[in-house]
Amino acid sequence: MTIRTFWHLILKTIGIWLFIQGLLSLPAMIYALIDALANPFSRSIAAVEVAYFILAVAFYALILQFLILKSQWTIDALRLEKGFEETRIDLTVPYGKLLRIVIILIGGIVFIKAIPHLVENVYLFIIGDLTFSQSPRTLNLIIYSAQAIVGFLVMTNSDIVQRYINKKSGEAESKQLDKEEF
Repeated sequence: MTIRTFWHLILKTIGIWLFIQGLLSLPAMIYALIDALANPFSRSIAAVEVAYFILAVAFYALILQFLILKSQWTIDALRLEKGFEETRIDLTVPYGKLLRIVIILIGGIVFIKAIPHLVENVYLFIIGDLTFSQSPRTLNLIIYSAQAIVGFLVMTNSDIVQRYINKKSGEAESKQLDKEEF
């Protein structure tokens, strides 16, 4: 594996992780935005929430663009290859398999992190005598359920995620990286 391919893998791993975390924080951001917009007494809070939401969505769109889809450009722009004495790192795993392993690990970590919180909130919801719409645990149940589902889907559909990344990254980059062995 070349140093460039190593950086592709690192950038895509960080990008996938950050993008999934952004998707998982989206329900809480939407809830805060709706709550702020529904409060007629404080327009300044609503303006701050709208600005925060727009900035967060823009940040995660940039993560998707520059760490996952355009990692080649990011490596060139940041000159990440410079300063390495060796030009190759010797491993014997194809890039596609390594990327798929990384995707499975990220999905598994998201899933494993969400399950204990989900179980705790389900338990607290069950022992409470409130309906779903009245319970203060409703938002937590929705958020942790979504996190568990997203983690499970990323983990079990890693081939689809990998194909999407390869397709959006560009054919030339994908073919170049597939030729290399890690």
